[in-house]
Amino acid sequence: MLPALMFGQQYDHVVVTADSFVNCFAPLCSYVEGSLGLNDTAVTVEDIYAQHTGRDNQERIRNFIRYAYSNWGTTHVLLGGDVDVVPCRYCFVQRSSKSDNIPCDLYYSDLDRDWDANDNSVFGEPDDSVDLRPDVFLGRVPASSTSSVDLLVDKVLTYTADPNAPYLRNVFLNGFDLYLDPVIYGEIACEFYDTTLIPSSMRPCTKVYDSYTGDHKAATLAALNQGPHIWVHADHSDWNCMGVGWTNHRVVLSNSELAGLTNGPDYTVMMSIGCDVGAFDSSDCAAENFINAPDGGGVAVLANSRAGLLMGPDWHHTASFLQAEYTLAELFAEPEHAALSVLAAVQSRIAPLAETSAVYRWCQYAYSLLGEPAMPVWIPAGAGVGANPKTLAASPEHGPTIVRGVLFLNSDRGPKTGDRPALLDISGRRLMELHPGANDVRHLSPGVYFVRGNDSEIQGFEGSSRQPSAVHKMVIAR
Repeated sequence: MLPALMFGQQYDHVVVTADSFVNCFAPLCSYVEGSLGLNDTAVTVEDIYAQHTGRDNQERIRNFIRYAYSNWGTTHVLLGGDVDVVPCRYCFVQRSSKSDNIPCDLYYSDLDRDWDANDNSVFGEPDDSVDLRPDVFLGRVPASSTSSVDLLVDKVLTYTADPNAPYLRNVFLNGFDLYLDPVIYGEIACEFYDTTLIPSSMRPCTKVYDSYTGDHKAATLAALNQGPHIWVHADHSDWNCMGVGWTNHRVVLSNSELAGLTNGPDYTVMMSIGCDVGAFDSSDCAAENFINAPDGGGVAVLANSRAGLLMGPDWHHTASFLQAEYTLAELFAEPEHAALSVLAAVQSRIAPLAETSAVYRWCQYAYSLLGEPAMPVWIPAGAGVGANPKTLAASPEHGPTIVRGVLFLNSDRGPKTGDRPALLDISGRRLMELHPGANDVRHLSPGVYFVRGNDSEIQGFEGSSRQPSAVHKMVIAR
């Protein structure tokens, strides 16, 4: 049965999984509650299918997440299983002469409107009224057995146990020639990330580029087995391999080589612009082999579930490269708060482009997180160079405040113009400026919001005398 919603009870973090996996996720749920301050519960797909309506199981799961978002104040959702456990929704994109149905977990995190407004059972078309912006932080653990769940949960707990591990200073930049005419070099993008986004505390980076001499495959495997904290990969790929010199040499890392990495317990966070690296609907794609490697590999992957696209006049700032750039920018902007929930901020920044461009819509649907969305990403202390706002996360010191009417501000300490506290949605979008006196929030849809401002500026919330922190979560309820 679904957990009963007691008076004032909130579930910030929800694991959607099979009944047979619930006990396997228990250690992760304990960590999420004890260390991250997020109230957690696990809900089984069996109960969801029995208690929620929908045309199919995917719609039943989405309707449950909408329920949890509106009634429990849920901000984080972990899909606890591969597609045979938690089915994916395929969303359609037509770009020029090419089209595809893309496995798209954004379907489960973007809870506004209807993904099939024209009722033709083809989801995510331009006229389907898709919002394209996430409302909850969401990731997937692609596991089909209890042993796989146990391994991935252990990796998260091992990674999060030591925020000062020496290997966390290591970034691995892996860029190759994607095309020669026109010239598109992954090395140029990686060098841009190095000089513009990566903080000084994580330099110098380890690098393997096409312009380097020697055996690129051997050098890449050696770097991965050393246990880099973050691996940025820029080359062609497929569901069963990752390029390390694809264009010039037809050299790849096979799935078995990824599964055989031995860098544990120094687990890696990987992001790739390659095609199909994150095709989690396949029979164990490259990303799945990487994070399921028993003796090493990764703790999380941000990658494409279908082709990565590079179209645009300034190629290393467009489409898939832009997603990689935004991911790094968001991670490093506020290092003390970095987390895998960064995906929601990236998707929100891409959404305006995806509204009018089939290329960006394709990339928006394909870019997915295989990992726990609440997991912090430990960025070593040091001067950062990123300047983009980080996705907001709930303060572990304060639970959510339930708001049904007016948000009160201290009228005696009104901030200077332009610096007023603001109300933001879950992806960090500024919805309204908050003024001394009162702001009527009753016109907002039920859901989860954040207030950003100084403690001295915000007097309190209706029904609560607690002073909020500088970033404070609240739930608009009905």
